Amino acid sequence: SALPALSLLAFGAVPESDIWRAHARDRGIVRELLSPAVAPDFARCFVLSALNMSSYWLAVVWLPRYLMEERGLTLSRSGWATLAFVAGSLAGYLSFARLADRTGRRVAFSAFSALMAAGLLMFMLCWPLVAAQPWLVLAFLAVAGLGTGTWASYGPMFSEIFPTRVRGTALSVIINVTRGIQFLAPVVIAAVAPRYGMEGGIALAAAFALLTGAWIWTLPETRGRAITIAS
Repeated sequence: SALPALSLLAFGAVPESDIWRAHARDRGIVRELLSPAVAPDFARCFVLSALNMSSYWLAVVWLPRYLMEERGLTLSRSGWATLAFVAGSLAGYLSFARLADRTGRRVAFSAFSALMAAGLLMFMLCWPLVAAQPWLVLAFLAVAGLGTGTWASYGPMFSEIFPTRVRGTALSVIINVTRGIQFLAPVVIAAVAPRYGMEGGIALAAAFALLTGAWIWTLPETRGRAITIAS
């Protein structure tokens, strides 16, 4: 995990963007994020990330533990399960990029969000099959992992939405704050489980994925948009 720190040694040889260097920077970045021109997109992107984070962390942190403790599937907490999810995620990141460039950001995002929801709901809808053939846990986790390809969109899509002068701050606030509020996920599950059962937690994670796929349509389509100082 310390190896990425070595990349700091190469930063001096990597030039800054010409667009970024051409813009005169000031100290009003936060003020501009809250301006009428930027705030609506900032708020919509924040909600998008919060919904997507909720689905992701419920699937990654809570689901394997639930499958092991409540369903007795020790395979769900194994290295094979982690490998299946990671392999699906890697395939998702690579395939999402091609699909997004071909069909547009929003269509691709909705499709992969639906895959995420499908991978999670399979544990509920196909449980008799899973109980008989536990290896299906790996297949369903791989499908859910494929759905996490949506995260490959954040860099290019947000770069196409936010002005160059505030882009870095916008992305940092959105990603880090929405990740930080995920400490509420265990609280939500604790409230849902006694009333709706542990299956309700799976349904909740899938619902977050579907809401993410719907919410993306509140954002503008940015495929093919040229990145300039003002955009």
